[in-house]
Amino acid sequence: MIRRKRVFWKLLITYILILFVSFFVFAIASHLLFLNDLINKHRSADRNQLNTVVQYIQKSYDNGWSREIIISSLELSIAKQDKAFYLYDESGTLLYQIGDASFNVDREIVREVLKEKQPTRKMSGEYDDQHIFIAASQIDKDASVEEKAIVMVSYGLEREFNQMKYLFVLASIISIAITGLFTYYLSKRITTPLREMNRVALHIARGQFDQRVKIKTRDELGELGETINYMAQELDSLDQMRKDFVANVSHDLRSPLTSIHGFVRAFLDDTIPHERERHYFTIMKEQTERMIKLVNDLLDMAQIEAGQLEIRHVIFNLSELVPQVVARMEPEFVKKQINVELISEEAQDIHVFADPDRIDQVIVNLIQNAVQFSSPESSVEVILKKEEQAVVSIRDYGPGIMQEDIESIWERFYKADRARTKKTGTGLGLSIVKHILDLHQTDIQVDSKVGRGTAFTFTLPIAQNKSKKHEKE
Repeated sequence: MIRRKRVFWKLLITYILILFVSFFVFAIASHLLFLNDLINKHRSADRNQLNTVVQYIQKSYDNGWSREIIISSLELSIAKQDKAFYLYDESGTLLYQIGDASFNVDREIVREVLKEKQPTRKMSGEYDDQHIFIAASQIDKDASVEEKAIVMVSYGLEREFNQMKYLFVLASIISIAITGLFTYYLSKRITTPLREMNRVALHIARGQFDQRVKIKTRDELGELGETINYMAQELDSLDQMRKDFVANVSHDLRSPLTSIHGFVRAFLDDTIPHERERHYFTIMKEQTERMIKLVNDLLDMAQIEAGQLEIRHVIFNLSELVPQVVARMEPEFVKKQINVELISEEAQDIHVFADPDRIDQVIVNLIQNAVQFSSPESSVEVILKKEEQAVVSIRDYGPGIMQEDIESIWERFYKADRARTKKTGTGLGLSIVKHILDLHQTDIQVDSKVGRGTAFTFTLPIAQNKSKKHEKE
C-alpha cells in the first residue's frame, strides 16, 4: 500500500514544502516591510504631535494660562495615546511629567536638546523591553517661560506590532489549512491516473490484454494512457497471432510426423507390399521436406528477430537464378497441377548486386505462396525484366487479397487464410520475404484484386561493372 502511494506522498510533501517556503519568505518580507512602514508612520506622527504640543504650550503661556491648566489640558488630549511627555528647565531638571507611563529618560538627550538651537530627535530601538520612539525639542520662547526642553516617549508601537503578528499568524494558519486541503486534492487527482495505469499494467502483465486505461485528460498522462491502451491492443493482437501460430505449427508438425510414424510401423510390420514401398517412401520424403521447410522458416524468423540475419552482397546472374528456382520446384507444380510460366524478353542476362541465397529464398517463398492459393489447372507467372533496376514479379490468378488485409500479410504469425482463403499456413513466409528485402534496402509491391489474383513485385540494383561490360560488347 505504501508503494502505491509513494508518488502521491512525494508530490504532496513537495507541494507542502513549496507552500511553507513561500509563506516563510512572505512572512519575513512582510515583517520587514510592515515594521519599517509602521515605524516611519509613527515617527512622522509623533514628530508632528511633538511640534503641536510645543506650539500649544507656547500659545497657552501667551494667553496667560497657568501651568496647572496647561498640564490638565494636555493630559486630557493625550489620554489613551500611549505617550508620555517630560518637560525640563534650562538646567535639565525635570519640572513635570504628562502621561501615566514612567520611563527613565537618558539625561544626555536633554543636555543635547538644550545645547542645540534646532530641535534634536533620537530613535531608540528598545527601552524597558518595549519598542519605543523618543522625540525631543527645545521650547525657546522667552525668559518668562520656565520650560526649555520637552521629551516625548511613544510606546504604543509594540502593541500594534503584536496585533499585526497575531492577525498575520491567524491569516497564515487559515491560508495554509485551505491551501493544504487543495494541495491534497490536487495531488490525489494527479496521481489517480497513475494508479489506474499501474492497475491496468499489472493486469496486462498477467496476460489480461482486454484491460484498458480509462483516462480522458489531454495532457502527458492522457498520452501515456493512450500508449498503454495501444500497447495492450497490440499485445492482444500479438497473443492471438501467437496462439494461431502455435496451433498451425502444431498441426503442420503433427500431420507429417503422424504419417511418417504410421508408415514406419507399417514397414516394420511388413504390411506394405514390396511394389508399393517406393510410393510410401516418396510420401515420407515429402513429409520430411515439409517439416524441414517449417523448421527452416522458424530458424530464419528467430534470426531476423535477434538481428542476426546477415546479407552478403555479391554480383550474380539473376537470369540464371530465376529459371533454376522454377525448375527445382517443378515437381511441386506437377503435384498441384499448376502451370508455372517464366516470362522474360531480355536479350541479355541481368546481373544484380545482392545476396543470391536470400533472393533464392524470396523467390521460392513467393512462388510457393502463389501456388498455395491457386486452383488446379490455373497458371502462375514469373516475370523478369530490366528497367532502371532488375524487376521480378510473381503473379497468380487466385482469389486475391482484400485491400484492408494487404498491410497485415507482412506481419509474423499472420495466417494467409485470414487474408485470402481458408487454406493452412504458418504466416511466416511473407514476413521472411519482407525482412530479407528490407535488409537489401528495397521494397516489395502488392497488386491484388479480389477474384482476379495477386502480383508481388520487387526490384534489385543492377551490377554496374557487368552492365558496362555488356555495353562494350
